[in-house]
Order: sequence, then structure tokens, then C-alpha cells
Amino acid sequence: MNGGINETDLHAYIDGALDAARAKEIEAQVNADPALARRVEQFRIDKKMLKRIYAPLADRPLPGEWLEMVRASKPPAQRKIAWSMVGTIAATIVLFAMVTFTYWQSRPSRPSEIVQVALDARAHDGGKFIAVNADANTQQYAAALSTTIASHVKVPDLERMGYRLASIRLYSQSSGEGAAELSYRDGQNRLFTLYLRRAHGAARFDQFERNGLRVCVWQDEELSTVMAGNVSTAAMQRLASLAYTGLTI
Repeated sequence: MNGGINETDLHAYIDGALDAARAKEIEAQVNADPALARRVEQFRIDKKMLKRIYAPLADRPLPGEWLEMVRASKPPAQRKIAWSMVGTIAATIVLFAMVTFTYWQSRPSRPSEIVQVALDARAHDGGKFIAVNADANTQQYAAALSTTIASHVKVPDLERMGYRLASIRLYSQSSGEGAAELSYRDGQNRLFTLYLRRAHGAARFDQFERNGLRVCVWQDEELSTVMAGNVSTAAMQRLASLAYTGLTI
């Protein structure tokens, strides 16, 4: 980013979470830099899209398991949540992510079988490999993906974050269950992977560092999803939201 502005600064600027002096400073740089202005506009478009996607969930309460995690975690006093933002759909998403992230950051990271399986799949060739043409309609692979993991899913579109689907690997496990890995590449050929299989256990949202990568685990009653890439925390949050919603919407 130019002038010492990083993604966290831009997200805070867009959300109105900066003090007046810092906001004015960033606004001046955005107005003077067309590339930076396009970046801000892209983030604003993504935010509007997430509001639209999550609109049906606005009045739904957080799952009981997550509320129990909040009560048990006792986050440090210095970590404050911008309660003035609560009430909007975007703030609900941010609050959910902050609460769960605070909980998991307050305790040592424990080994997770699906995370290790996903990272092993990322590091080694295996399964049935499907190359994806640059001009292909990625949804043509949705049927094979759905059949493998025994759940109706779509192929997430991550191009808003600069990542294009490059390949798919389909795995048959010894238990008879299937799994899949979707590999995305950005303009600098950086890899972002999305590992899927049927869910086992309680709902979970977790984000942490493992093997030099930013990893996000997002599990509901049907799917376990592990996302991994060399990205920032803010970028992972946006990629995870796009990927998770793109699987079913």
C-alpha cells in the first residue's frame, strides 16, 4: 500500500472506524492515487455484496455453541469491540469474526485433524486432478464437486479478491467419504486453497497461523471448510466470507 497505508487501514477507513485526522490523511492519499481509489471502491463493492448475502441472517441469533465460547473465553480487557457498529449486517459479520478470533487467540492452538489433512493435500499431489481452463465456466465442475463430497455446492468465485480457480483435486477417503481441494491463483501466482469435506462435530470458526500460512476453518452442520494462503488476517476474512457464501449461494 502507498504512504504507509495497509489493508487494515483501508478497511477501517471504509467502516468509518478511524479518528478524524487519520481518516483525512487516508482520504487525501486515496484522492491522489487512482490505483488506491480503485482498491477502496472494490472493497466497498465487496462490503455491499456481503450485506446483501447476509441480509436474511440479520435477525437470526448467534449459535449457542459460539455464545458459550464467548462466555468461556473471558477476552482481555484491552480488546474492545466497536459496539456503535452493531446493528448493521456488516458489523454482525465483523463481530462474529472478532469474538471467535479473540476466543481462539486467547488459548494455545490445538492440533486439528482436518487442518493437517488440508495442509498435507496442499503440499502434495494426489487425488483426481482436474485442470481448469482460464476461460472456462467454473460452475461446470460443481456437479463433480457435489458428488464427491455428497453435498450440493457451487464453485466459489474469488475474482473480486484477485484469485482465479486454477485446479481441482477430488479425493476418496478410506472411510468412504470424499473430499475436494480447490486451488486458486492470483496475478502474482500466489496460491490460495479451499479444502472441503462433510462436517463432523460442532459448528466452528477459527483463524490462525500454521506452517507459515494464514488458515481459516469454517464449519457448519454440513460442511467442513479449510482455507489456506499467504495472506493477511483482513484478506483472509474477506476471502473466507466470499468462499463460504459462494459454496451455496
